[in-house]
Amino acid sequence: MTRRAVAVRLLRRLRPLAPMMAVSATARVVNQGLAVAIPAIAGAMLAHIALGSPIGGLVAVLVGLALVKGTFRYVEQFTGHAVAFRLLADLRVDTYRSIVPLAPAGVDADRTGDLVSRVIGDIDRVEPFYAHTIAPLVSGISVPLLAAAGLAIWVDPWVALAFLPFPLLMVAAVPFVRAGTVESLTSEEREAAGTTASLFVDSIQGVREIEVFDAREAVTERICRAEDRGASARDRLAGIRAVRAGLGDLLAGGAVLAVATVAASRVDVGAVDAAGLAAAVVVAWAGTASARVLEDIVPDLEEALSAARRIFELADRPDPVPAPATGGPVPVDESVGLDGVGLTFAGARDPALRDVTIAVPSDGYTAIVGPSGSGKSTIAALVLRLRDPSVGTVRVGRVDVRSIPPSVLAAHVALVPQRPDIFYGTIRSNVLLGRPTASDDDVWRSLERAALGVWVRSRPEGLDTVVGELGETMSGGQRQRLAIARAFVADAPILVLDEATSELDPVTEEHVLREIAHERATRTVIVIAHRLDTITDADDIVVVDAGTVVETGRHADLLARHGVYAGLWRRHRDVLADT
Repeated sequence: MTRRAVAVRLLRRLRPLAPMMAVSATARVVNQGLAVAIPAIAGAMLAHIALGSPIGGLVAVLVGLALVKGTFRYVEQFTGHAVAFRLLADLRVDTYRSIVPLAPAGVDADRTGDLVSRVIGDIDRVEPFYAHTIAPLVSGISVPLLAAAGLAIWVDPWVALAFLPFPLLMVAAVPFVRAGTVESLTSEEREAAGTTASLFVDSIQGVREIEVFDAREAVTERICRAEDRGASARDRLAGIRAVRAGLGDLLAGGAVLAVATVAASRVDVGAVDAAGLAAAVVVAWAGTASARVLEDIVPDLEEALSAARRIFELADRPDPVPAPATGGPVPVDESVGLDGVGLTFAGARDPALRDVTIAVPSDGYTAIVGPSGSGKSTIAALVLRLRDPSVGTVRVGRVDVRSIPPSVLAAHVALVPQRPDIFYGTIRSNVLLGRPTASDDDVWRSLERAALGVWVRSRPEGLDTVVGELGETMSGGQRQRLAIARAFVADAPILVLDEATSELDPVTEEHVLREIAHERATRTVIVIAHRLDTITDADDIVVVDAGTVVETGRHADLLARHGVYAGLWRRHRDVLADT
């Protein structure tokens, strides 16, 4: 995406607030114009003093103009930042909304820290585009032209012509010195910032492992390398900015010299008086100040455009599981079916699933088993439409999941993953993710069924107990039970359990499994399990190996075949015997 395309896109977002931005730009032009007029009048006043002329009227004018200038400065700052902060808030929300549908398939290759850097850091970097670019750019062009017009009207046209080329060069040439290099370095700096943020997030989340394996130096070295890359880009950018600043000073000095020379020559012929000479020299210096602001604007503008490009690249990614264009059909029952499903992950040579066909009837209890890495959890992801198959069809309630609205599918299928996501907040807020309208009684009931009620009641804050980021204040088993409670309160007609009790002790697991057994009377249950002794009573057991369904049947029938399941069962029994 080109810089121009990014800028146009940012400007389009400005349309609803364009009147307020116009007020900000107008106020800045007036403010900066007075920043030229006030010292010019003061210079003329000094000349009048030297000549013995009265200055009372000029003093009153200066006082009035100073008050006006302060007022317009306030208006410019207030309106400009109000526009910027409102647009940044909208941009942050819109960016988040564009990311959510991408997960997990669309952001597999992204690091959490980099995504956070884009949503927070990069969007903050866009702020100068609205608050410190548009109005200064308008004034940077307008004020020198107004200053030249003032010189032509009140001093002399030849003096105005001597002045005008210098601010025009400041606007049209200086800010674009080595523009291509600046664009490249700015992008490099933002990428380095994203990498650094990713490393920080990784190191914070993995702090225990870093301490246990004494890896602090290695992690620090990675962060230093990323930061050095960003610092190198910033240093080179600072060098280019210094060159631009030097050129700006040279042109400003040139403007003063040219105006003073021409004005002095016009004094000799009587075209300009002493007050006009003094005013012209002041205007030559002050009139270029507004144009010089662009030296500071352009670096911020480059950074804003680079940051916006990273944001838009993320927002423009195609949705890997696009929602139907219009409201789709509602599942007619609680059955689940996979018909000839295959899935190949992006960048992978071999498919993760091959020609998988599974039929789970309404109110059925189906278990999916197989060696680690055989594709069991991938099947669960397809049922919840976290991914779409490369070939074949996934049906819920006899309806292709690709035609079911996301909200309808979410209400129809609940998942308890092996490693559930527990969010920073309270027990209540985490359970209510399953059904935000649930009452406290519903929450307590689901916690009791998940064998977590006793622990929660033992906490002084009860349901308001804060669980910490990623559930750090809870054990692995407690996190699993909290996720099970979340699924219970959701009351979805289809329940998918992916190793949902793998970290529970035998007594707690038995209690939870009894509650899950009660669910089988009223809803469809799909269990993905490594512990085969927990699914021996399943209506149907699907055995998956290397991404393919190799056996299906009930427990006793599969054992009698002496196939893959029988081998898994023997190894499972040996492990139980050893423990």
